[in-house]
Amino acid sequence: MVVAEAVKLETATPTFRFRPLGPGRFFMAAFLAFWLCGWLAGEVFALSLLWRFLSTFLSTGQGALPAALFLLVWVSFWSVGGAAALHHLLRAIWSEDRLSVAADGSLERRVQLGPFRHRRALPRGGILRFQVRDGGLGGPLVAELPGRSLEITRLGSLQQRQEAAEQLNRLLGLSPADPGDQPSAPAVLPAGWQELTPSFGSPLLVPDLAQRRRHRLVMGLINLVLWGLLALLVRGGGSGPGFWAMGIPLALVVLACGWAQVWLTYGRREWRLEPRLLVLQRRFGHGLRTLGEGRALELIELVDSDGDRSYRLQATRTPGNPLRIAHHSSDPSTLRQLGAWLAARSHVPFEDRVPTEAQRREQRTAELERLRQQLVASGRLGRWAAKQLDKTVATGAGRVKQRPEN
Repeated sequence: MVVAEAVKLETATPTFRFRPLGPGRFFMAAFLAFWLCGWLAGEVFALSLLWRFLSTFLSTGQGALPAALFLLVWVSFWSVGGAAALHHLLRAIWSEDRLSVAADGSLERRVQLGPFRHRRALPRGGILRFQVRDGGLGGPLVAELPGRSLEITRLGSLQQRQEAAEQLNRLLGLSPADPGDQPSAPAVLPAGWQELTPSFGSPLLVPDLAQRRRHRLVMGLINLVLWGLLALLVRGGGSGPGFWAMGIPLALVVLACGWAQVWLTYGRREWRLEPRLLVLQRRFGHGLRTLGEGRALELIELVDSDGDRSYRLQATRTPGNPLRIAHHSSDPSTLRQLGAWLAARSHVPFEDRVPTEAQRREQRTAELERLRQQLVASGRLGRWAAKQLDKTVATGAGRVKQRPEN
């Protein structure tokens, strides 16, 4: 087992190495390997059947075209699922992340996934600090940059990632984050957004127009393929149940994607920036409709039933439900930066309600104490379980205090 530590190589370059740990990964790898065997058999059978159907149709103009279209869609999703399973299999048993610090302070990240390797230089000048996000078992080691976080690795143990963060901050002269303070964010418009200044009226905040054009191009290509499939299906004739079984779902998908293309071309949601007021409006062609107004901003954390966290920046209004501005599934840094920019631009109050690390620890401590009280009140077996819980918590706290300084 290779721990995450600064290793002096021949070039005297401190290098942090992270590898997968824990016996549970072997059970997951065994399941994925078994699943991939079935996946490969299904992939080969479906591709051979698809080739047979398409060859018959192209040579004779006849054949089970609905079945061929169904197989084409099925093989596409099946191939994506197999690639994802192979990625997780290699990540569990044959992977390594390395982070090297050169003498001039430049950083290089090297990622190995099975036989594949690639390198990437990190922007040393823009890194504020290294830290383990959320401090939980699944918290990755990240590099905090202005307005965003760059994930370094999820491999290794929590202790290894925490030690690596401490050593990296010390080597590069960076200030670690205070767990009791909220991260600060510069009042700079983050990537993915654009400010428009019309010839008359107030400024507008809209999604990045260049990115929107790329989305429109991709959706156009998807529509081209779908319309081609629908034309082939209609050309094959409307007789037989296979035509309706494939034609109706495909027609619905074509209509949905066609509407998405129209919306990307003519419509958008935008925010009008008034003094101490944010106005959400919907534009479609030459039409414009106001959807709501917000006089304050807040960044909140959402936790689903599985314990996964996501983040939302929204404009609050009274009365009425908040108006969502943006959402991120894992990182609040970009939303925090956008909120700071909107607050500075329109002079509206901005409240960051994402819990700090200190608050998270307090919440976990309160939850453990509540669980302990419930166990004590449940009877003799519960009191025994409460004692075991106390011993486990004390042992974990002792390990943290006795963690060696490197």
